[in-house]
Amino acid sequence: MGTYQRGIFWFFFLSLFLGVMLSPEKGMCATPNAQGNSLLWKVSGKGIKTSYLYGTFHLVPKDQFVLPNKVKQKMIKSETVVFEVDLDSPKLTRLISKSMRMSQPLESLMTVQEYSLLTSFVKDTLERSMQQFRYIKPGFLGQLLLYPKLLGYSPESYDLALLDLAKKWHKNVYVLETPEEQVALFDQSTLEDQTSQLLNNVKQFDKQRKLMKNMLSLYQQEDLNGLYNLITSQEDAAKSNDMLLDERNHKWLAPMVDMMQKSPSFVAVGAAHLAGEEGLIQLLRAQGYKVEPVLD
Repeated sequence: MGTYQRGIFWFFFLSLFLGVMLSPEKGMCATPNAQGNSLLWKVSGKGIKTSYLYGTFHLVPKDQFVLPNKVKQKMIKSETVVFEVDLDSPKLTRLISKSMRMSQPLESLMTVQEYSLLTSFVKDTLERSMQQFRYIKPGFLGQLLLYPKLLGYSPESYDLALLDLAKKWHKNVYVLETPEEQVALFDQSTLEDQTSQLLNNVKQFDKQRKLMKNMLSLYQQEDLNGLYNLITSQEDAAKSNDMLLDERNHKWLAPMVDMMQKSPSFVAVGAAHLAGEEGLIQLLRAQGYKVEPVLD
């Protein structure tokens, strides 16, 4: 299975916790500066076998993909590698394929003028025909049509690269969510909300391109606070942040700690899950564990 096919559903999460409506940013609230500029964190203390927490960016342009040596070195030393979900799961692929389809045509969710705007954008900017996409949910359609234009048609995935290395190095691989739990997140957004987001993507495509560029720049700088603040500063993003970040962080904490106590573990999850008051770094520290940045 190709990288883009294996990783396409990451875009749906990205669009949700960005709000994708790309509305004006609220004032950014500072998160604790103790985060430091690192995507890789060492976790120890209270019975934990020294483990590592790494923040990924699910899909990036091919020419911007760099997996630091420090990440490979710490992963080699680990016995267990933990991911959000099994990206190679045939069941996940089947569930997503089923979930992305709807019984009503896309034009029934918008006005004639809006559908005309979307059709023209797809034809003129993306050089595609809308006919083959009429029964795909708007949330998925945005990812299928818009993100290849933003990231290129052969993007790289940190999660998939790490999964391939884990298998190559014969590591024990565990996941924090089942395919059913992942797909259930897709249905949290109504068709009406997805349609609104898709139309805003089309109307503000240049702004979205700039936003993606800023996100990638912050990630390359290993600026967790900056990336988290950019994501959470979007208007009306609070509900999505609670569902996609905070609630999942709290849910993951216990099984993650359990695995770290059983064997040296390397946990790779989206970078936005690490920062913030409800991020994994702070949640681990609140339970008394030592969490420190790995700088080299």
